[in-house]
Amino acid sequence: MSNIELVMLSSRLSRMAPSRELAICGVTAFVFIVCSLLAVGIPTDAEREKVPNEGSCRVKCYMEPDCVSINVGPLDSRGEITCELNDATWENGHESDMKELVNYTYLGIENHCHSHSCIGSSTCQVGFTSKGFRCKCRPGGVGDFCEGAATSCSEIKSLDNSARDGDYVIDPDGEGGLQMFRVSCDMTDKNGVGVTVISHNSENRTLVDGYEKSGSYKRDIKYMRANLTQLTELTKVSLHCEQSIKYECYNSRLHNGNTTVGWWMSRDDTKMTYWDGASGINQCACAVNGSCARSDRRCNCDKDDSEWRFDSGLLTNKIHLPVKQLRFGDTGVARNATSNETGYHTLGKFRCYGIAQL
Repeated sequence: MSNIELVMLSSRLSRMAPSRELAICGVTAFVFIVCSLLAVGIPTDAEREKVPNEGSCRVKCYMEPDCVSINVGPLDSRGEITCELNDATWENGHESDMKELVNYTYLGIENHCHSHSCIGSSTCQVGFTSKGFRCKCRPGGVGDFCEGAATSCSEIKSLDNSARDGDYVIDPDGEGGLQMFRVSCDMTDKNGVGVTVISHNSENRTLVDGYEKSGSYKRDIKYMRANLTQLTELTKVSLHCEQSIKYECYNSRLHNGNTTVGWWMSRDDTKMTYWDGASGINQCACAVNGSCARSDRRCNCDKDDSEWRFDSGLLTNKIHLPVKQLRFGDTGVARNATSNETGYHTLGKFRCYGIAQL
């Protein structure tokens, strides 16, 4: 540290009442205009306190990530000195903010952040590494200079266990490939592993009516803030991916004998006829557990009666996900012509979690 004696007329100091801004910044020996780093740093009651000696004040600064200089005050009657921690130095554009104060000494840390830039809204902190500085990245940022982004919400959580729910930028295929994209991270679900959540245009319960021919109803799924190529990369770096699906039916079937009436399309345009789990052909969850409305049918909706029924499940084969398109039929006029054939579909958000071993 470099030692600079600063002197200010004591009579002038005695007439100055420190403002709350000064207390938050932790500076009475001199004033810093920029104090934003302290929002996550030095607690108010620890900015100015009594310590046994200058060495103790230096240690306090070392332990506080945002401290880059200190003010050391005079010895009092109890043999203690005043220690003030600051988040800026006279070298980084605050020369004019220095104020003289009798019996105070300013000590500034050698600041490697002057010659190194951290990317984006990240923070450069002096010390901590052999380089003499480190970049404290924004949530999701990675790299020595925070130049990159984590591959998924699970990786963000693994890097920072205190990361909270919110929007983050991820880069599943790494630097130099596809464009990064913004996602929502659920940091509490799945035992707090960090779940990447992708929204789309078909999450609401949507009517299917007036489409009699098999698969004549088509609903293209448009995912928010990412395309299917980017989401494919997300599935590769994730241990698990899932998407819930539901079809409500009134005189409307998913299968008519051996004919498939409703299905969904995988991300690579493959026709999928299973409605739960990771695989299967022409069957719903009730066929697996033996609970279909008719024991000789593969789905509840295949009973094809004038009662509201539904088939639902959780799709978990990440090779097929996310769902690209929904196809339905048998929603024209019922055979007895006394009631309409109707359906509703609901598709859940696309969710991936865990870190795959590539």
